[in-house]
Amino acid sequence: MLAQPVDFFVRMVQSRRQGRRLLLLLDYDGTLVEIAPRPELAAPTPELLQVLARLINRLDYAVVVVSGRPLHNLLKLLPIPGLNYLGSHGGEGLIAGKPLNLSRGESTLQEISEWKKQLSGLLEHVTGWWLEDKPQGFVLHYRQVSPSQEDQLLKIIENWKASVVVSGSYQVLPGKKVMEVLPSGVSKGEAIRKILLSSDFLGHFPVYLGDDTTDESVFAMIQEQGLSFKVGDAEQPTKATHFLTNPAQVREFLALLATPREEKS
Repeated sequence: MLAQPVDFFVRMVQSRRQGRRLLLLLDYDGTLVEIAPRPELAAPTPELLQVLARLINRLDYAVVVVSGRPLHNLLKLLPIPGLNYLGSHGGEGLIAGKPLNLSRGESTLQEISEWKKQLSGLLEHVTGWWLEDKPQGFVLHYRQVSPSQEDQLLKIIENWKASVVVSGSYQVLPGKKVMEVLPSGVSKGEAIRKILLSSDFLGHFPVYLGDDTTDESVFAMIQEQGLSFKVGDAEQPTKATHFLTNPAQVREFLALLATPREEKS
């Protein structure tokens, strides 16, 4: 994929939607904001909040933030009236002010507890990792594991996750220095496929921006309906049709989309 200036992509989006309402589907970590050493450090800037509010205030736009973060965390980070949310990789959401549960089943707390206990035991001799509880599962973070121990950790979790998958109730989603355990069937792609068929977004032109392997299910699903942008290294294999270099370029792209044409001339 060849690099293009941001305003080229803005013009392309406006041309391709052909008068339809634009649906912006935006990943959070690594897309709207830079990835931080710990999730709680990846806070939005006031400028980003202002741009999102401007996008929402346009009557011909709708905006959904799509993240692996829990819904309650997204609501705290981005308390913007009119914004829509899909949290937990699409397992829960708030769309047009209405709660949305797209999970295919209830997570069993006892089973999740057993998987956590087992993984913690296997990694007890490795330092720099931690577990984060999620509404439907949990996440292993290992961004702060030393390079000398990371290969050891990856071998351990590769064998461990095979036993999780065999159980049939859960899936293991890899990401950037993270690994998430979720109920089987939950994915961003499946959640967005469903909301695109809902009365809230039927007929909209969807544009998805994401940076991680968990976004690939959306890139694959959206190809025939809209546009997809991978954020990051253009040399990495992806099903996205275009790319933006980093979150700063994403924010520039969104700021241009938020600006009415008469203000640009």
